[in-house]
Amino acid sequence: MLKHIVLKEVWENISSPKFVFTFLLCTVLIILSAYTGIGNYRADFKEYNSAKALNKQNLDASPSWQALAGLGTKITKPPQVLGTLAAGIQDAVGRNSTVNIAYDPQLVDSKYDSNPVFAIFGNLDLTLIVKIVLSLFAILFTYDAIVGEKERGTLKLALANRVPRDQIILGKAIGSFISLLVPLLIPFLLGLLMLNLYPDISLSGGDWSRIALMFLFYLLYLSVFFTLGLFVSSRTNRSSSSLFILLFIWVILIFVVPKSAVMVANHMSPIPSVHDINSQKDAFLQEIQGSAPQKVAEWREANEPVDGDDPTIFQEKFRAFLTELQQDLTARIDAKNAEVEESFQSKRRRQQMLALNLSRISPASSLTFGALALAKTGIHEHERFLNSIKTYKPIFTKWVNAKMMENLDFNARQQPKPVLDDMPLHEFVPMTLADSFALALPDFVVMILMIIVLFAGAFVSFLRYDIR
Repeated sequence: MLKHIVLKEVWENISSPKFVFTFLLCTVLIILSAYTGIGNYRADFKEYNSAKALNKQNLDASPSWQALAGLGTKITKPPQVLGTLAAGIQDAVGRNSTVNIAYDPQLVDSKYDSNPVFAIFGNLDLTLIVKIVLSLFAILFTYDAIVGEKERGTLKLALANRVPRDQIILGKAIGSFISLLVPLLIPFLLGLLMLNLYPDISLSGGDWSRIALMFLFYLLYLSVFFTLGLFVSSRTNRSSSSLFILLFIWVILIFVVPKSAVMVANHMSPIPSVHDINSQKDAFLQEIQGSAPQKVAEWREANEPVDGDDPTIFQEKFRAFLTELQQDLTARIDAKNAEVEESFQSKRRRQQMLALNLSRISPASSLTFGALALAKTGIHEHERFLNSIKTYKPIFTKWVNAKMMENLDFNARQQPKPVLDDMPLHEFVPMTLADSFALALPDFVVMILMIIVLFAGAFVSFLRYDIR
C-alpha cells in the first residue's frame, strides 16, 4: 500500500506544471552557477599564480637586506576549488598579506576592493540556490499535501477504503521528496560533469567526499522544509492559510533570524573595532621605533673608541649590539601585537560563537555553516590561513634580522644584494576532512533534530486530523 501511495504522489507531482517549472528553473540556475563558479575559480587561480611569481620577482630584485626587511614578502591565499559550489566569504575578505619586520600582517585586497559591484549582487552558487529557491519549492510541493486532499475530497475517500493514516502521510512525504530530488540531483550531476571537463581543475578523493557530504546537507535542509510543509498542512483547514503561514515562516527563517542573531550577539557581546586594535599596535610600534635611536646613541657614548683602539673591534661590537637590539625590538613588537590580537580574537570568538549558535535556530544558517566548512570557504579556514601568516611572521623577522646584521658593512657604500637560498617559506595546511566534518557536525545534528520533531508533529497531527 505504501508503494502505491508513493508512486501516486510522485506521478501527480511530476505531471504537474509546477514540477516542469521547478526542473527547468533549477537546471538553468544550477548550470549557470557552475559555469560562473568555474570561471571565477580559474580566474582566481591564475591571479594566485601571478601574485606568487610577482612576489618572487620582487624578492629577487631586493637591492639590500634592509630593503627586504622593510618591504617584506607577500603571502597570497590559494583559491578553493569547492568554492564553485559554496563561495562563502573568500571573495569578501582579503587574499594577500605582506610580512615584514614591523607591522602585524593582515589580509587585504579582497575581490570587492577591485570590483565593488560584486558586493552589491554577491555570488550565485549552489548553496544559495538550495537555500532560497529549492526551499521555497519544497514549501510549494507540500503546503497542500494534507489540507489540499481534504479540500478535494480525496482524503476522505482514501480513509474510507481503510488506508492507514500513517502510510498516507509517510507515502506523501516520500513521494513529494522524490519529486523535488530530481530537479536537484540531475542539474547537480551536470554541474559536476562540467567541473570535470576542465583540464586545469582537478578534484581529489577528499574533495569528492566533501561534495557527497555537501549534497547530504542539501537533502537534509530540503527535508526540514518538507516536514515543515507537512506539519503546517496537517494543522490547517484551508490550503491558502497553509501557504500563507509557510511563506511567513520561510521569510523569518531565511532572512530575519540570521541577521537578527548577528545584531543580538553584537549587542550582548560587543568588541572593539579593528581601527582601535590597529591604533594600539601602531602606537606601540612608533614608541619602539622612537626609542631605538636613543639606545644606539647611549651605547655609542658608553663605548666610543679612544685613540689607538682597533676600529675593527669597535665595528664588531657595534654589529653585535645592533643585532641584539634589532632582535629585541622586533620581538617586543611581535609580543605586543600577539597580546593585543589575542585579547581581540578572544572577544571576537565569543561574539562569533554567540551569533552562530543563535542563528542555528534557522536551518538556512545551519546549511550555510556546514556547507562552507566542508567547502573550506568559511570563517574557520580564513582564520587558519591568517593565523598561519601570523605564526610565520616571527620566523621571517628573526631570519631577515640575522641576515641584515650579518651582512652589514660599515665601510661599503652599497650593501650586498640578498641571497634567498635559505629563506624560510610560509606553510599553510588546509583543513582536513575530519576537521571540516567536526565543524559541520553540530549543523547536521540540528537539522536532523528539526526533521524528527517536525515529522513527529506532522504524524501526530495527521492521526488526529479532522477530515470533515
